Amino acid sequence: MYRIGYIDDQPTQYENYRKKLKRRYADVNLILLEDCNTKEEFLDKIYEERIEVLLVDYKMAGSFGFNGSTLINYINDQMRDLECFILTAVEQDQISDGLVTRRNRYSKTVFDTEGDDPVKLEKLAEFVDILKQSADVFKRRSEEKKEQYLLLHEKKKEGNLSLSEEKEYLRLYQVLSSYGMIEKLPEKVLTNDFEEKLDALLKIGDRIVKKYDQ
Repeated sequence: MYRIGYIDDQPTQYENYRKKLKRRYADVNLILLEDCNTKEEFLDKIYEERIEVLLVDYKMAGSFGFNGSTLINYINDQMRDLECFILTAVEQDQISDGLVTRRNRYSKTVFDTEGDDPVKLEKLAEFVDILKQSADVFKRRSEEKKEQYLLLHEKKKEGNLSLSEEKEYLRLYQVLSSYGMIEKLPEKVLTNDFEEKLDALLKIGDRIVKKYDQ
């Protein structure tokens, strides 16, 4: 089953889109990410629903204070391998912020298959195939990330993680544990260990600064 996330501040067409996809593609599940007001809440919802590819409406600034491409930029800072697509009812040229490539922008008319027009059905099929490919890539990359995490986990147990490795370890843990690919650990253990290492590095930095200020 492919888990495709859908974000729209006015999701009046969501149920229509979901039914169209389910009727023609039984292995596709379009999931509305709702009850969110901030970028952080949307990210948490992506983890919660284990989304594998994401569709985001462009014009959302009136409701959330940020548009779809800004949200995608934030999400990809946290989840580099989750491919995101803009859905819009406006002309492509009106999307001028440069945060999402043209190949990842689609008009909402891609779901317009009324009358079973063969040309429109083919366009929808091509779109769904792209979404499935993106989801498959996400899954494969996640498996590789799991191997990377396990290597870092061994270094962590030996106490040999650098600060940059610690940050990457925590980032990978967040994604992989949310998707059920690794066992969840008590958050207190992760946070305390990271803060202790950061505090130790800051103290070393303070000693160096004092030495050269004398």
